[in-house]
Amino acid sequence: MKKIIFSIVSVFIIFSTNIGYAQQDSIKTKKILPRPPIYGIPAKTLPQGKFIYRSYFTFTNYSQMYSATKEKMIDLPSGMDFQNYSYTPKLRYGLTKRFTLIANFPLYYKQLENGTIKKKGVGFGDAIVAGLYKFYFNKKKHFLISGLLFSKYPTGKTNKLKSDELPLGSGTYDFGVAILPEKEFGKLDVRFSAFYLLRGENNQKVDLGNLQSYSISTAYNFSKNFIAETSILYKSTTDNQLNGKKITDSNTYLSQIIIGAQYRLAPTFLLQTAVPITLSSKIPFSSNYDVWFGIFYLM
Repeated sequence: MKKIIFSIVSVFIIFSTNIGYAQQDSIKTKKILPRPPIYGIPAKTLPQGKFIYRSYFTFTNYSQMYSATKEKMIDLPSGMDFQNYSYTPKLRYGLTKRFTLIANFPLYYKQLENGTIKKKGVGFGDAIVAGLYKFYFNKKKHFLISGLLFSKYPTGKTNKLKSDELPLGSGTYDFGVAILPEKEFGKLDVRFSAFYLLRGENNQKVDLGNLQSYSISTAYNFSKNFIAETSILYKSTTDNQLNGKKITDSNTYLSQIIIGAQYRLAPTFLLQTAVPITLSSKIPFSSNYDVWFGIFYLM
């Protein structure tokens, strides 16, 4: 918890010193080109008829696991290696100027080795369909609030797995809502999100518990083409159940600081990268950090 508080305070101190400069810069800059968020869902909706193709590649090398006997995260046992690669195309379409449709279709390659045991998981993960609605916008103050309706579908293989296969999804239908306020200070953006997800029960009668997620992000244009971003993320699950009964000591949490940057190759085409660094966790498997690369293209 001390790490989380220290990180949040640090981010605010660093970027609050830039607000004055950002306001001065905005006077000199006639037009600031779009700066889409690197991590998370943007509050800004698309203009009607506009289309975004965004995709990213993620690499995760798990280094820790939760030990129920020790009641804490421990290093993976010697000889165990667990890696995850994913590629996620993300599509967005402006149905109206206030409402944007979102669809994600992740692809996974997972590999777990532990001595003589070798398991893999290759294929589609769980598909996501969401709707983003901008219900408040103050153009003069550059402030807006959007709401998100979220749904996830069990398209990733979880049933009838072979002995050498890893699951590619949760096997549940999940539905959630989020509120997304965003404020601009010239070249500086400040964003916040609060997200709640209702998770269903899979075929093994496991309910992974409802998820709460909170994040605050700042993005700054150091130049027309270079944008830096920092986010603080905290998420947790509660009331995990098996056969309708709560599983003891099954609640989870994860806190991360996410450092990212993007470079504009063309007015609406950007290369993006981010490194989520884990501050604290209590989840089945955790990594010290992930590596994330992506592209953003507005058509």
